[in-house]
Amino acid sequence: MSETGFEGFNWEKYENWNGASLRVNDKIKGQDRKTKVYSFEPYAQELFDLYNNQTHKFIRKDLERGDVVPIVEFSFIDGSGKMMVEILGGLTIDVDLGREKRFIQIYGFNTISEFIEAFNTAEKRKQFIDHGIYAYVVESSPAVKVSLWQGHIKKIKDEFMEQIQSPSRAYVAKIIEANRGGFFVEVQGVEAFMPGSLAAPNKIIDFESYVGKEVVVMIEDFLQDMNSFIVSHKKYIEHVLPQKISELSLSQKYSGSVTGTSKYGIFAEFNDIFTGLLHKSKMKEDTYHKFRNRQYNPGDALEFYISEITKDNRIILTEESPEEKREKILKFVEKYDNKPIDAEVAAIMNFGLIVNAEDLSGVVPNREFRKAHTSPKNFIIGDKMKLKLFEIKEGEKLVFTFWLEREKKEEGA
Repeated sequence: MSETGFEGFNWEKYENWNGASLRVNDKIKGQDRKTKVYSFEPYAQELFDLYNNQTHKFIRKDLERGDVVPIVEFSFIDGSGKMMVEILGGLTIDVDLGREKRFIQIYGFNTISEFIEAFNTAEKRKQFIDHGIYAYVVESSPAVKVSLWQGHIKKIKDEFMEQIQSPSRAYVAKIIEANRGGFFVEVQGVEAFMPGSLAAPNKIIDFESYVGKEVVVMIEDFLQDMNSFIVSHKKYIEHVLPQKISELSLSQKYSGSVTGTSKYGIFAEFNDIFTGLLHKSKMKEDTYHKFRNRQYNPGDALEFYISEITKDNRIILTEESPEEKREKILKFVEKYDNKPIDAEVAAIMNFGLIVNAEDLSGVVPNREFRKAHTSPKNFIIGDKMKLKLFEIKEGEKLVFTFWLEREKKEEGA
């Protein structure tokens, strides 16, 4: 073709075209290794969908086995246990519901009669169709036969592929079987695998105890060699944690189970997705005695309150109720009104020092060090300090400042 044949063609859409090669249009959905789209025209997606039989505007007349086509309308044939579905393009096909039990069950119905009763009006059937119901062509000759179940599976698998690149949805996975590496699960009728490392926020001790349970997951990956999707409960937690953590209450009592221990305290899991640390300094006497004697095991029940949630979303637990803590603070304030407080450095943080005073803890922020012309780097854990209560912040957090010599002199004047 002569160059004049390209007059008016917008080559700017093909950014790196050099006269020899074209760039793939990454914005076209549905491409795979074998099928690529190089067109950047406005109609490119629609034409690609038409080629792959995914468009909702057109459908081929010559249906073949393996085609997946959307259902635009359906009705029931009285007393026959059959439904008549109309696929896009106007073709009407009878479907034997007796062969579609898995399709019926995946939508929460146990029997054919329940399914028929649920969609006994045109409005209800339209709402169902609007979710996107597809038929898989099982036979195309001499008559077209379709499977709703296989159509559902194809639709879900395509959706899962999209979720790998753009995660936005969560699904309920039923754990079918456990092995040393993880779990075989079923998600929306599709078999998948959930590695043990992605199945819970903490290390799983007893894999078999999970069989039969349901967990919320997101799609992690697709393994071509295994022809299997990988799902992750941890990925779901990462997506919902910021929102869910804001719903936690500092005044509510929670029940959880021990997941492990360290020299600092006990780790406990609660509300399915949260893990917190019950520090040994926040344990009651009986709990501390059992902890010190290593009597806590994974799975043991534990009750606690939330002491605080740090800026990096770490959850600090306590056995002390808000009322008990408030009463203790009031007595502490009354005891040390304008008096020096003997404290000990418990931790050195980037925001200052965490200190223990009697059986309470608080913080000496960096600004107080600047006022005193010193630095938190001059201290080590275990150092003794004389402090003064500066304020009590929201959530009963104690903030200390230094007890300075000049303050003593002023009081003695």
